[in-house]
Amino acid sequence: MAFSYNIDVASVLSPDLKARAIVQDLVLYAKNTGEKEIALDFSNMKFASRTVMDEIYNVFVKNAKSLPFDVELTNMPEHLAALLNVVSRTQTRVKIIPSDAKVIEFKSVDELMAYADGNEGTAHVWP
Repeated sequence: MAFSYNIDVASVLSPDLKARAIVQDLVLYAKNTGEKEIALDFSNMKFASRTVMDEIYNVFVKNAKSLPFDVELTNMPEHLAALLNVVSRTQTRVKIIPSDAKVIEFKSVDELMAYADGNEGTAHVWP
């Protein structure tokens, strides 16, 4: 789908994005256009940190329906697309905690060290 309104991310922000908070500036800029369909053009981007790509994924992919406009990410350089792919795979994992897991409470580091050495001592084990 080709959207008619294009935002050159590198021109609006920077070709090097290092801080997660910058993504909210991009959201605000996009909202202020008043457009209903926006293409975010990454063609001039050189670098984005993993945290920035994580935020881009969360805001513009995972939670895109909460935005007041439709959005598509376009012309993303291969290295950033690969990073976005990695980020997306870490977002959907369900952590399975074994039902037989136990919480162990220690009153001191000495108790912890004794427990690590195989002596349960006075450690409290929660079922």
